[in-house]
Amino acid sequence: MEEKLTSLLQEKPRLAMEISPQSNVPTLDRVPSGILQLLVRIGADVVSSGDFVSTFHSVWTEEQLQGHRRCAEIAREVAMGAFEKAAERVRQNKPLLEGELADWIRDRLYEKGLENQPGCHVAIGKNAADPHYDPGQKGDYISKGEILLIDLWGKESTEGVFADQTWMGILDRQVPPRSQKIWTAVRDAREKAIKFLHDSHTAGEKIFGYQVDDVCRHAISKSGFGNFFVHRTGHSMDVDLHGSGPNLDNLETRDDRTLIAGVGFSVEPGIYIPDEVGIRSEINVYWGPEGPEVTPKNRQYEILTLLE
Repeated sequence: MEEKLTSLLQEKPRLAMEISPQSNVPTLDRVPSGILQLLVRIGADVVSSGDFVSTFHSVWTEEQLQGHRRCAEIAREVAMGAFEKAAERVRQNKPLLEGELADWIRDRLYEKGLENQPGCHVAIGKNAADPHYDPGQKGDYISKGEILLIDLWGKESTEGVFADQTWMGILDRQVPPRSQKIWTAVRDAREKAIKFLHDSHTAGEKIFGYQVDDVCRHAISKSGFGNFFVHRTGHSMDVDLHGSGPNLDNLETRDDRTLIAGVGFSVEPGIYIPDEVGIRSEINVYWGPEGPEVTPKNRQYEILTLLE
């Protein structure tokens, strides 16, 4: 093995392999350390294949982009319908369980064309303080006065690309000052991330996933809620909901992969205060040749007040 590897490396000593320096991106760091040591000893210059993975697996085709755009508008439409459904049942004094509304959302997504892996999380108030809360088919009642988080996703086909969004509403006529303060911090962090993406593209700068996370995290820290932003800013999206391209992450990992033209990802800052509330905003971005394209077309700027 050593003789043949040495021979192979004489003419092409530079190798791109599934490694991640200091294991910054653990999911990419797959080559056993012994093999890496052997290759280096016999003269190989080993570099990470992370950007190759993005280029050859996670870059969207034109067909996937068009499909994503359709899915994004459908997801938004279903989210708006779900808020109205919850409000209608409150007005009737027959509030839905979180799990019941989630079932309704999944059914609507499927009916409207997101037939591949339609899904959602529905959480109220302090339940939403767990970013991965999922009560199954039950949960708590979505009652008057409750903050309501709806996270929904799906795609058209196996080879399609997901749309993945989070929306916030309140079963009341107005938003309490504390909740409004938290929402403002989340929304402004999201907007700062989008501006950073636009500015970087305009300047022709090469940027990395962890840098976008830093922008969001810094904004939320300045608002006083930094300790409650407990997950990465965004995840790669391709044929998988959590794709193989660069994530917007400098918390769970330090994603030093380049944002290659043609990849897509979520931007979803959130503030999660235990036993109080969880508030998140999630949009998607296609990192296209003309700059970052945000979906859906009309993103959320204020918490929706659902009762007149």
